[in-house]
Amino acid sequence: MRLPSLFVLSLLLAGCMHMADTELTRYHEDGRAKPSVIITQLLDTSSFDVPWSLSEELTSLITYNLSQNRALYVSEKGEMPFSENPFGHDLQWVQQELRPYEFAVFLELVDHSYNPVMKESTQSLRDASMNLAMAVRLRVIDLRGTTPKIILQEMIKESYFIPKTLLPVDYDVITWGTSEYRKSPLAIAHTELARMVAGRLNDYILLAKSR
Repeated sequence: MRLPSLFVLSLLLAGCMHMADTELTRYHEDGRAKPSVIITQLLDTSSFDVPWSLSEELTSLITYNLSQNRALYVSEKGEMPFSENPFGHDLQWVQQELRPYEFAVFLELVDHSYNPVMKESTQSLRDASMNLAMAVRLRVIDLRGTTPKIILQEMIKESYFIPKTLLPVDYDVITWGTSEYRKSPLAIAHTELARMVAGRLNDYILLAKSR
């Protein structure tokens, strides 16, 4: 009977530690509660083809960067079967679905495409360097009042230059989650985009919370 008891005890201790860690992240060191934020999974309306989910990759990167700022209590919600347009005019359903969080974040990847950089010395597209053009639409909704309110809505655009001198990467082999992928141009571009998006979200949510 001793082994099962020890096993159960270890599970209880692990659960308590997880709950303690969660509670600690909700508050600043002085005891003030952090703004609570729910991030829904990014909508990918681009047509970029890779053998993994850009939606999952970018959502996790943005959530990670936002959490690293340690100014917000951030939770990530899995893919939602949106019956309403999260970028539409009707916001009441957002409050019903995503309370008790104070702020809800919606993201949409509207552009993710390679554009060739043609120079006089470039003989063909095969010889061209590339710009990776990316655009993410943001919407942040304040859920604290009786009526939900948009506090941020904008498009963030970023372009990442990929010189022809870099060896081409086979993303069917070097996929998201591998150590090789983290060094690839695509991963570096996504990391920079996520930092930019997280910075904007952090600034506007903290500003709204202070008012």
